Amino acid sequence: MACQLPPPPESPPSAPTTIFTIGDDLLLEIFVRLPSLPALVRAAFACCNFLDAVRSSPTFCPRFRALHPPPLIGLFLKHRDGDIPSFAPVRGRADPDHAAVVRGSDFFLTRVPDDQAFWHINHCRDGYLLLHNWKTWVFVAYNPLAGVLHPIPSPPEAFRDYHILSSPEERHGSFRLVCIHEDGLQLRPVVYSSDTGEWQVFPWADAATITKDHPDDDKHFLPPTRGKLVNGRIYWISYHFLIVLDTATLQFSSMDLPPFMYGQKPFVVGDTRDEKLCVACAVDSQNLVAVWVWRADDDRVEKWMLDKEIELEDIPALKLVAVNRGSLHLHLMAIQQPDTVALCSFFSLCMETEELKRIFSLYESEIERSYPYIMPWPSSLVCSKVNPPVGSA
Repeated sequence: MACQLPPPPESPPSAPTTIFTIGDDLLLEIFVRLPSLPALVRAAFACCNFLDAVRSSPTFCPRFRALHPPPLIGLFLKHRDGDIPSFAPVRGRADPDHAAVVRGSDFFLTRVPDDQAFWHINHCRDGYLLLHNWKTWVFVAYNPLAGVLHPIPSPPEAFRDYHILSSPEERHGSFRLVCIHEDGLQLRPVVYSSDTGEWQVFPWADAATITKDHPDDDKHFLPPTRGKLVNGRIYWISYHFLIVLDTATLQFSSMDLPPFMYGQKPFVVGDTRDEKLCVACAVDSQNLVAVWVWRADDDRVEKWMLDKEIELEDIPALKLVAVNRGSLHLHLMAIQQPDTVALCSFFSLCMETEELKRIFSLYESEIERSYPYIMPWPSSLVCSKVNPPVGSA
């Protein structure tokens, strides 16, 4: 009788595939499809492997930013002298990730020194608020997302405009503060570095030099205020041309504006979703918003090109106030009733989809002195000497 061979041993069951066992490439394909930057932050910090995957990929950040514009978190509002700025968060959306950002941040500015609350907002960009105490003449740069406060020594002179320059690729918490000093028909930049803790004053540039490409316009030269930073250059509208400051060379120049359209309101400088320079204006006579983009034509010559005309109702009552990463911010004045204070609605218009969303209803005096707070790309998601891969620790 032939002996029977024993049955082969059973192979051990294969380990189940979970999100913790998939490779980084597939994981990042999942992450890039998350709906927003707050959702990405919560997912990336779920475990060390997720955070390492995001930090170690040089292409993930630009890819995600191209698909998802940075979200508007809310508005900081100036008030009368003596009141600390208040914050109005974006509401009306069932977004737990957005709500977590608001709850986990210090938008009430509790870490800002009291000093009898004489704080004013001068600038808001890259996650920083630039606050100025009119009583003590002290400046601070404050990041309410991180709760980090940077005291800034008193500047050497009074300024017309302020711009914070920072990026997540720079050393953690590092920034420059570029200020503009004017004296008649002269301008000069004065720059503070958080690395050195010192101010640097640069030479004067006169109107004739700045407007050399517009020799007939130096008599219309206006001191710049509330400029717009786009790709390392600050732009101010002055009459029918732009004053430009290159923040790398700190040299001033000028450039043309698009052709004037009949019935238009003033131009507003901003940037598109892919961070290209653009200007927009409301045109009452045609009930539309016109958007011009600075780009190369078929002959590779850079110039202003009409990119889009968006038709809207009630254009005469609309005021275009800002253009940020492809979103137009508009105010709509409500009809004022006798013995009442008029409310003003704050809208966001997506240039790509032409979708108009109502964000806030506030009093006109509040909206006119508001600063949109847009969530920056967190430095904690960037691999650097400060944030090395977690697995290498």
